[in-house]
Amino acid sequence: MMRRLGGLMGPAQGLFAAVEGNARVLVITEGVSAIAFHWYTTYLPLYMVALGVSEVQVGLLASVLIATQFISTLLGGYAADRFGRKRMLVVADIVCWGAPMLLYAVAQNPWYFLIGRLINGFVYIVMPSFECLFVEDVPTERRPAVFGMLRFVYAAANLFVPVAGLLVASLGMVVAGRVIMATTMVVAVATAIYRQFTLHETQMGQERMAAMAGASPVAAARDYLIAARAIVADRPTATFLGVRVLFGFVMTIWNTYAVIYLTDALGVGLPKAAVSILPFVSAAATMVMIVLAANRIRLGSPAANLVIGQLLWLAAALCFVASPAGTMVLALLWALMAAVSSAFFQPASQSYWANVVDERKRAQIYSAASAAIALGALPAGPLAGALYAANPRAPFVLGIGVQVVVFGLILSLRKRSGWSETQCH
Repeated sequence: MMRRLGGLMGPAQGLFAAVEGNARVLVITEGVSAIAFHWYTTYLPLYMVALGVSEVQVGLLASVLIATQFISTLLGGYAADRFGRKRMLVVADIVCWGAPMLLYAVAQNPWYFLIGRLINGFVYIVMPSFECLFVEDVPTERRPAVFGMLRFVYAAANLFVPVAGLLVASLGMVVAGRVIMATTMVVAVATAIYRQFTLHETQMGQERMAAMAGASPVAAARDYLIAARAIVADRPTATFLGVRVLFGFVMTIWNTYAVIYLTDALGVGLPKAAVSILPFVSAAATMVMIVLAANRIRLGSPAANLVIGQLLWLAAALCFVASPAGTMVLALLWALMAAVSSAFFQPASQSYWANVVDERKRAQIYSAASAAIALGALPAGPLAGALYAANPRAPFVLGIGVQVVVFGLILSLRKRSGWSETQCH
């Protein structure tokens, strides 16, 4: 038995061994902070509804977040190169997580959430800095394993979501929601302070800061245009960006309305506390899959992993929309299959994107691409809100249709562009 366990854990140790330096700090801190973050993402929509925010307004608030995300990501590449990856990550996390969570913790009406969303959206200015810190100074061949490890700790954090469910069951949605928001604020600020003393600026970051010292905003804007042209000019990269844009659109729908639908009397009608079981199941499945498929994630076929991931996601989404009222069976199957999908899809997607861009233009390309993803997701909230008001299942049917298009793009990318496996390593 011990020999079997050792044989099972051996490949997983290859993922752990690849995580060093900044990547190790970020993996550990993301894993810890993700515990509170998953509480927040699971229950924020229900907390808003409990404080009088309508389902349609929830969608509009999601678009407010994405609108500020669009602006901040446009600035993210310049900020990362001008002020440094580490400084931007620490300062923006303190301001753009701490202040909104405080507003949410004391919220009395929708205006608190509106102001909080406006501030929180600017946290996306750190995305180029985070991704650069995460992959710069990491050898190309190790990046799939590092992203796999990040996915593992995100999943592990989800195992604690039932604690939030117990809070909701014992304190009620409003009081428990305030506790969850306050906890998220404290964890976010503490994590940022810890990173200040443990992260180091990357070699590429130091070079870019030196090159950008005294650079004019006009020159920075020119760099953005060059980065955008580079994305558009390369057909496989542009196609894969299309995949990411459409995927972001669909995830905005699911992240905003899934928990509302699951607890709505017109939807599945589950108790609010019960939905915390779903992230737990999802987390356990993701962790098991990453351990079982560790060698495939680290050394295997990223293009094939994207195809497998998308097929599993579509099957999971069909289970979600087919869930009958009052039962968790198909909802649990959705959580399970979506988790397995993520274990295949996310490391392959992130490692491909990390490897395909020019090292010196990484921050600008990440910034331009993130802005495009935000722009694509911008109409998702209001559109899903209007569809939900007409028929609670309608937003998810739309999401499935868009994901079919995503699946087609992945197949065409693999078939027509000569996308080799080595491109993704």
